[in-house]
Amino acid sequence: MREPEAGCPGGEVEPLPSWAVWWGSLGWWLADALITVSQVQLLQRIGEAKVSDGELWRMSLASSLLWVPITVMCLRLSERVPLVRARLGRALAVHLGALLLVVVGRAGFVVLTQESIGWYERMPRVADVLAQSVVNNLLPFILLTAGAHALGLARRAHVRQRRADQLQAQLAEARLQALASQLRPHFLFNALNAVASLVHVDPDAAERMLARLGDLLRHGLDSHGRQEVTLREELDALAPYLDIERVRFGPRLSVTYDVPPEVLEARVPYLALQPLVENAIRHGLAPRAEPGRIDIRAERDGGTLCLRVQDDGVGPPAQVAPRGGGVGLSNLRARLTTLHGARATLALRPASPRGTVVEVRVPFAVEPRREAA
Repeated sequence: MREPEAGCPGGEVEPLPSWAVWWGSLGWWLADALITVSQVQLLQRIGEAKVSDGELWRMSLASSLLWVPITVMCLRLSERVPLVRARLGRALAVHLGALLLVVVGRAGFVVLTQESIGWYERMPRVADVLAQSVVNNLLPFILLTAGAHALGLARRAHVRQRRADQLQAQLAEARLQALASQLRPHFLFNALNAVASLVHVDPDAAERMLARLGDLLRHGLDSHGRQEVTLREELDALAPYLDIERVRFGPRLSVTYDVPPEVLEARVPYLALQPLVENAIRHGLAPRAEPGRIDIRAERDGGTLCLRVQDDGVGPPAQVAPRGGGVGLSNLRARLTTLHGARATLALRPASPRGTVVEVRVPFAVEPRREAA
């Protein structure tokens, strides 16, 4: 599966909702303030600390609550500028800039609120306050950044697993639909009837027909588990089905291919072509007695691979929406969405002057090992 761009807003994972980020951070740091106050009060009881309750609450609450916006900033930075290898330099610069802002900002806050909160009995030099800010804030900032990235990794892993499960379920459904289509009594009866009619007049053709029927059923039962195959493999898998249909329909069915060699190694969803061709034969050409034609085309359009299956049959019903289609097309559309999101589309529309055209557009990508070759 293609690796989505890490941290891409609106891509692999959605950003955490603002209300959850702010309320979660507020609750966490209020708990931290309460724990700090409780610890100091315990020390006071045994005479190890001397500070009034008012000063203790002011300093604990001010110090902890100041971390709330910093925590939100760390979470948002981990979502928008994650520390990933592809953009490590820029990400490090952004996070180090944020660390500098935190150190200087908290030191400035201490200087400005010294009179009201009383951080020190006697105000030290600004340089000493800055040094103290580095010591106090460096480790919490690193822990916050690491925690935000760990949360992001966990969310991405959860989304990937859920997407993989969804793809497996959709692929299994597509395979069952393809197998059910191949095992339909009407299809098998016509295929076997065509074999029977060839046995005496053309035994070699009958043997080839049976062999192609076997190839088709074996292909439907194979379970190699790949979500994507090359266009060359997909065309090879489609060949037995079309060979059988050509024998069944005889001169009533002709098929043309327009697939340039440079797109044969492009990746396409497994079982992407068969439902398109089956839809053209069953709903476009089979209902009428005249000869019909199916054109299978593939082309690269920039960063997109365009697959187009067009027939000159009866065309889609007038009430069918342009993005409609049967169960097979609906399943393929769902798989495209899971694999590529909005970057992949499937559209069904009337062809000119007649018939139906189904167009699938997916991001253009080739098998890495073949690309290297």
